[in-house]
Amino acid sequence: MKLKRFCLLLLIPFCGPFGCATKPVGAEKFLIGADISAAATLEKSGVVYRENNKPNDLFAILKNNGFNAIRLRIFVNPNKEGIVTNDLPYTLDLAKRAKAHNMKLLLNFHYSDTWADPQKQYKPAAWANMPFDELKQTVQSYTASVIEAFKKENVLPDMVQIGNEITPGMLWPDGRVGGDYENDTQWEHFTSLLKAGIAGVRQGAGDAKVIIMLHIDQGGKKDVTKWFFSNINKYQVPYDIIGVSYYPWWHGKIEDLNDNLNYIATEFKKDVVVVETGYPYASNDRMKPSENQQFPLTPQGQYDLLYAVTKTVLDAPGNHGRGVFYWFPESIPLPGRGGRGGLGLFDPNGNVLPSAKAFADAVRKEMKQGK
Repeated sequence: MKLKRFCLLLLIPFCGPFGCATKPVGAEKFLIGADISAAATLEKSGVVYRENNKPNDLFAILKNNGFNAIRLRIFVNPNKEGIVTNDLPYTLDLAKRAKAHNMKLLLNFHYSDTWADPQKQYKPAAWANMPFDELKQTVQSYTASVIEAFKKENVLPDMVQIGNEITPGMLWPDGRVGGDYENDTQWEHFTSLLKAGIAGVRQGAGDAKVIIMLHIDQGGKKDVTKWFFSNINKYQVPYDIIGVSYYPWWHGKIEDLNDNLNYIATEFKKDVVVVETGYPYASNDRMKPSENQQFPLTPQGQYDLLYAVTKTVLDAPGNHGRGVFYWFPESIPLPGRGGRGGLGLFDPNGNVLPSAKAFADAVRKEMKQGK
């Protein structure tokens, strides 16, 4: 029955933000991605990546394991401490490496000098005291200038995130929402800033098509998704695709992710990407025991979690599941090198782990089964 359904679907064109295909999402359309924004910094510090104990280029290793997309963050004026190094020249260099390996590029604007996430959405220091109208214009002009620089270097992103994990808004306090900031004025400001960023992408890209992603955390929380994107639609923010983060110890079990992705696909009729995920292959101090931990902290457990996440995205109704990205897979747990013990896709010696193939394995198997 599944095979018959699959064969019929092969004849039906699918059109979405990544173009039209003559079959359901497959290996050539489904994004298997890695956020390797720290790669050049780690390489400069002496990290060597290996495959079968032989040194190799990180991008080539990822490509060999089925990855077809790279995500890169960009800060406004980073302090260059640790791995907060992602200014424009640095990010352009990594983008060139991604494009040289024929990989899709997702550019992630943090609109900050440092990390922007649900706990903090700090303005860049140079923007801190701007009146709101000037801030809005600066978001547009800065975004446009970055996109223009990428286009000039022939590495125009295929997709752009306007902010990072923006569930509580961005560019606080002007664009903060939720909690004490849950009112019409704050939502008007926040969505105006989003629209300014989107306008900047369009301005910088010119006639070229660039997909716009809005990214929240809480990938397993349907109620958060409903609240956030209902407001986004209320204020008529023009976007193409939804990105969510999914780390089980914070965002729920696989079943919770499944429920949320089903909701996104059916309620908002939008394509969705799990744009950040990760799981330890060894015990880790940062990841406290959680009732959401459904897999052991072993290389096999890491593989199984990543396979399950990929399958869940592929199962989203209407072929709306469009990809999975691993966050910080290049991490090597060595002192002084910015690594996170046991959380990357490489062992302490720099060898790529079998779990790196989990995404591609899931895509191949699920496609073969007609899903």
